[in-house]
Amino acid sequence: DRLPHAGERNGLYYAMGYSGHGTQMSVHMGQRMAAVMAGDAEANPWRDHDWPAIPGHFGPPWFLPAVGLYYTLKDRLAA
Repeated sequence: DRLPHAGERNGLYYAMGYSGHGTQMSVHMGQRMAAVMAGDAEANPWRDHDWPAIPGHFGPPWFLPAVGLYYTLKDRLAA
């Protein structure tokens, strides 16, 4: 969906998906997520934003090894 996402899952805090606004947004979200880790859940501006699944994708990402091989080959050919 190309929107930022931030939250916590299994004790791991994350903030990502800045879509071209990474430098400024990452500094801001670092401060916001530090406040979340300190106990202020309201500090996360995307706390209620759902993270929709990729349309048509169900189950584990079986295709990722093939994607990795493609980019490995592409890197080797470019070198």
